[in-house]
Amino acid sequence: MTGRSLRHTAQPAALDGRAGLLVLPDVPDDAPDLVREGVARRRITASTGRCPCGAALVIPNRAARRAAARSGRDVTHVRVEHEPGCPATEDVLRPALRQWRAEQ
Repeated sequence: MTGRSLRHTAQPAALDGRAGLLVLPDVPDDAPDLVREGVARRRITASTGRCPCGAALVIPNRAARRAAARSGRDVTHVRVEHEPGCPATEDVLRPALRQWRAEQ
């Protein structure tokens, strides 16, 4: 594997009236179109709550978030079920990233 990796940018956000950060991958300029599109769609989904494929970002309910906070976990994990073939799915983006990183 070469030194290629995704850079990330922190973006202010709020959830339940509490300040937080979204840590989003930057779209790499030198990546193939499939990688660029997949990363861009993930950024869009994280910041707007919806992917261009129609998938919605599912945030854990308030009770689950409060339980996590009580146990000391400050990271909220979300779920997104993209349409099959969407460039943002693990099945599409992960192999594309792996191939891009392996290229010299």
